[in-house]
Amino acid sequence: MSLSDYAARMALHFRPVEPRDHAVTREIVDAAFTPEDVAGFLDALRAAGCLIGEWLAEDESGVVGHIGFSRAHLERSDGERLPAAFLTPLGVRPERQRQGVGLALMRHALDRLEQGGENLYFVIGHATYYPKVGFRTVAFDEVASPWTGSPAFMMRCAFAPRGRLLAPPVIRDAH
Repeated sequence: MSLSDYAARMALHFRPVEPRDHAVTREIVDAAFTPEDVAGFLDALRAAGCLIGEWLAEDESGVVGHIGFSRAHLERSDGERLPAAFLTPLGVRPERQRQGVGLALMRHALDRLEQGGENLYFVIGHATYYPKVGFRTVAFDEVASPWTGSPAFMMRCAFAPRGRLLAPPVIRDAH
């Protein structure tokens, strides 16, 4: 089933986050991640100018999901820095979780980012959830980072990257 078919079946619509949406995105991530202060983390990402894309999922009841991606880089051994997108956070209202909203929103956001030329993604998250959209655990010999070796540290790409992950301080300090 295509993304558009899936979203239509769920009556979901996706759109970029606008400044007027910041309060509702805070509400969503706060509800999705309580007791963690992910809303404060999202505010810090915005204040630091880290976010390269944010999207909302909406249905007839209003906004039900939020996803954000921040700029990171993979530094290769020759010093070349490859741009990467770090997925954080992805939040869905608790009453809409486990209904496919997060996956549909993630597929939409990844499609938009790929249309813009992105091809390397990282996430720290549930090791059984993110592989559904092509993420896999990062091997020790691929990417050096504070999270390498954890099954929660995953990447998605169509090539074999090697190097050191340079994540924004806001992300490094939060995990």
